[in-house]
Amino acid sequence: MRKILALLLVAGLLALGAGAALAETPVLLNPAHVGATNPGFEIGACPVPPAGQEGWYGWHFIMPANNNFTSLSVTFENAGTFSADPFPGGVFVAHPDTNHAYIWTPGPDTLLTGSATSDGDNTFFNLSHVCPGAGYEELTVSKTAVTSFTREHAWDIAKSVETENGHRLYGFPKIWLFTDGSGNETATWTVDVTYEGYEDSDFNVSGQVTIENTGTLDAVITSVADVLAGEPISVDFGVTFPYTLPAGETLTGTYDEDGYVEGKNEVTVTTERDAYVAEAAIVWGDPTPEINATVNIKDYSYLFGKRSLGTATAPNDAQFTYTKDFAWADYGRDRCGSFTYGNKAMIVETGQSASATLKVNVQCYIYETAYAKGDDEFCFIPTFSQWGWTNPIEPGEYTWDLWAGAAQCDTSKGTLVGSVTVVYNDDGDVTVTYNIDAPFMLDEAHVYVGYDMFPQMQQGRRTVSTVAPGQYYNDGPFDGSAIYVIAHAVVGIPDPNFGP
Repeated sequence: MRKILALLLVAGLLALGAGAALAETPVLLNPAHVGATNPGFEIGACPVPPAGQEGWYGWHFIMPANNNFTSLSVTFENAGTFSADPFPGGVFVAHPDTNHAYIWTPGPDTLLTGSATSDGDNTFFNLSHVCPGAGYEELTVSKTAVTSFTREHAWDIAKSVETENGHRLYGFPKIWLFTDGSGNETATWTVDVTYEGYEDSDFNVSGQVTIENTGTLDAVITSVADVLAGEPISVDFGVTFPYTLPAGETLTGTYDEDGYVEGKNEVTVTTERDAYVAEAAIVWGDPTPEINATVNIKDYSYLFGKRSLGTATAPNDAQFTYTKDFAWADYGRDRCGSFTYGNKAMIVETGQSASATLKVNVQCYIYETAYAKGDDEFCFIPTFSQWGWTNPIEPGEYTWDLWAGAAQCDTSKGTLVGSVTVVYNDDGDVTVTYNIDAPFMLDEAHVYVGYDMFPQMQQGRRTVSTVAPGQYYNDGPFDGSAIYVIAHAVVGIPDPNFGP
C-alpha cells in the first residue's frame, strides 16, 4: 500500500547567509524527520550542478530505508516551490540511488516545508545535507546621463526723446527757448529694452558606466555596448576587452557626446557567462551656462554723463524714463544759439545701443542802437551822417520814447523799446533814467547833458561837435537855463526770426 510521507520543517531550520563560510565538502545540517526511527545516513558526495546552475546551492533529500521517491515537492523562502510528480522529473536531479534527490537554488535560502510519496512503508524523509555553491558570477551595472547645453538670450534696445510742445525739425525733436521764458519745457527720454527670445546650443550628454563585480567569481567581460538614443557610442574604460574583472572590484568608463538627443542611454555588459543591462533616461534640465539672462543698461550723454539705468531679466521687457527741464535762463544771452544733444543707451553685455538726439535753440538778442526822442528834438542828420536826437530842455520833468534802429530818424523803421525819464531840478542837477520794456534788454547807456546842442571835443587845435557816444559827458550842475540832453543806448532785441 502506497503511503504519503511529510517533511515538517520549521522556518529558520536552514538559513545560510551570503556571508557564511561555506565548506567545499557537503555539510550535515541537523536532519529533521517525523517518525519512530532515525536510522542515520552518511554524508554523500555532491553531484555536479546542471549547466547554467554553476555556483548554486544543492539541497540533498533522502528517503530512509532506501524507499524510493515517487513524488516530491519542497518550498523555500526565496526560491519558491519545486515539484516533481511523478519523480524523477522537473528540476530535480535524481541520484543514482533512487531514494536520493537534489534541487538547486540560486543562493543561500531557508527551507520551509516539503512533502513526498514513497513506494515503501516509511513515514518520513530527510534533508540530508546542503552543497554550498562553489562560486557565482554577478555584476551590478549602473550608468549616469548628465545633460548640459548653453542658452543665449537675445535683446533689442530702442531710445526716443519727446518734448512737451512736440516741435520737430528735420525729424528731430526740438525745443525753442525764448528770452521771455515762453518756450521753457521738459524733455522726456525713454529707453525700451525688448526681450527677443533665446537660442540653445552646445548640447552635450556625458556620464559614467560603472561595473561592479558583486559575485564570488572573477568575471570575464567580453564587450560593452552603449547605445545613446538609438545610436552606438564609445565608452572609455581605459582597458582592452576581453577584460577580467576580479570579484569585489569595480570598472568605470566615461562617455561624452555632443548634440541634442531624446530617449535613453542603455548599456549592455557581456561576459563569458551572462549579459547585464543598465539604462539612464536623457533629461534636459536647466541650461548651463545661461548667457545674458540678465543684462545691464547704461546711458551716455553730454547732459547727464555716464550712468546706470538698471537691468532687464528674461523673459521680461524693461523700460526706463528720465526727464530734464530746459529754460532760457539756464543759458542766458551769452550762451544763445543752437545746441545738439546726443544721447546713447547701451546693453552692456551685448554692446547693442540706441541713440536719441534732441536739438535746443536758445533765442539770441540782436543789439541795436537806440536814442530817446523828445517833443522838441533835433535829428543828428544832416549835421552828421549818423541818426539820433538831441533834446532841448528847461528845468522840469520829461518822459521820452526810446527808439531802436530808427534809421534816418524815421521811427517807422525802428522799434519802441522803452522810455527815458529826464529830471532837471532847481539845483541844476539832471537825472536820466532808462525804462526798458520787456522783452528788450539794456546793454549799454551813454548820456550827454550840456549847453551845446552836441558834445564838443578837441580835434587838434580846433573844437568840433560830435555825436559819438564815447565822447558824451555831463556839464552840470547847470544854472537853470536851457540845455541839451542826448540819451543813447545799446538795446538787445530778441531775434524776431527765432522760433518754429
